[in-house]
Amino acid sequence: MLKLFVVLILLGVAAGIVALFVRWEKEGREHLVPLLLLGLLVVEATIYADQITLPRSIFHPGSGSTQLRLPEIYITLALLARLIARGKPTRIGLPAGLWLVFGAWMFVGAIEGVLYHNRLTQNLYEAKDILYIVGAYALAAGVPVRRYIDSGGLLRLGNLTVACITVVDLMTIAHISFNTRIPGLPLQNFGAVGSETAAIALAIVTICFFVRLASGPVRTWHVLAFVPVVAGVALANQRAVLVNLAVVVAVLLVLLFAGPWRGAVQRFRVRAGQIVLVSLAVVGVALAVLFVPAAVNQQPVHIPLSSQFDRLFNSQGKVESAQDRLNLASSAEQLIPQHLFIGFGLGMEFNYYETGVRRVIPIAYAHNIVLDLWLRLGLIGLIMFVMAMGYSLVDGVNAWRRHPDPIVAALALGIVVVLCGLLATAFLEPFLDEYRFATLFGVTLGMLRTSVTSMNYMSRNPAGQPALERVA
Repeated sequence: MLKLFVVLILLGVAAGIVALFVRWEKEGREHLVPLLLLGLLVVEATIYADQITLPRSIFHPGSGSTQLRLPEIYITLALLARLIARGKPTRIGLPAGLWLVFGAWMFVGAIEGVLYHNRLTQNLYEAKDILYIVGAYALAAGVPVRRYIDSGGLLRLGNLTVACITVVDLMTIAHISFNTRIPGLPLQNFGAVGSETAAIALAIVTICFFVRLASGPVRTWHVLAFVPVVAGVALANQRAVLVNLAVVVAVLLVLLFAGPWRGAVQRFRVRAGQIVLVSLAVVGVALAVLFVPAAVNQQPVHIPLSSQFDRLFNSQGKVESAQDRLNLASSAEQLIPQHLFIGFGLGMEFNYYETGVRRVIPIAYAHNIVLDLWLRLGLIGLIMFVMAMGYSLVDGVNAWRRHPDPIVAALALGIVVVLCGLLATAFLEPFLDEYRFATLFGVTLGMLRTSVTSMNYMSRNPAGQPALERVA
């Protein structure tokens, strides 16, 4: 009886959430749905740095062996509300169609995993990526792009992200952590910066910064917002997120100053005086951080986080981790030819030699998105992913170069560099295992798609604003 009562309460809560989302859809506030989803990711990654040790909480509901994550519940309810409020999409463009086909092939991979007797719980866990990527894509792509910007919701999300990463940065530096047993929200080592925390903060703040760069004067504090973000990247003590940052910077420099794209940089409203002011502010902060503590304590100048970077590249654990990556790749490459075209299905596990413990152990991922996709979905699935990803990125670059709205063009640029950074991370991390990255990936892809569709609409209607089209 008690269980039935709890189920009825949960169904009532779900119905209330769907009703709220339907109301937002009908009132023209549908942009709140994907932005709130990103906000929940930020808060969750701030409170719980490691998704693997995520305790039972409002972010990890369920009982017994049932493993649920808040994003999958949220996306399901939001898609249901979208269907109730708008009905089925009137048309689907090629990029959305490619992602839909990729999601369908993942579903085939889940069935294949059952036929190959792969571990069922792992199979179902990986199948949820269909919802995280394709479902989140549909939510974000169905929102007129100017709603994200004109409402101020995107920039408020950026402010929340900066505040959250600043808090955990300071707690990590001060070696402060909290462990509590709050009902519904237990804390385990709260105060640590995780690689996912840093990567999510880097992605959202980068996107918001480019919107700010194109929409108005850039103040000193807008640039200084990157200080806690970069500090979080270093404090995470993971090479994957550092590579993420390096790729974001490299791709950005290429798109701004190289080849046929360099002329588009004039879209940004930045004056020489602002560049000088910001540069002086950054130099001033660096000097204060380096020399003021040394002068007060009468000690040599100490470069913050230097020991962190030394451990990041030179510690014994990192050396062994690099060797493990090579061993994982070797094991996966030996298995791939056995099912070259269709793969082994979702839930595939294999054995590899782990350097640290000096023994062969089973593992689910090769920590390389190409090998993981090829192993599970075969060459067919890998090609589908590459086509969908490539088409989205090309569309995004075109939107940056040609969109008549410079703010939307800047948004597209920010999303393109963020997606490139996430892809770089996926070559070093088990992307299919990280639902936070998958959800962020899906939402940003969807926002990029709506940026592109708005360009097409404005090209046909130069004097008009993007219409509320039911497209994906």
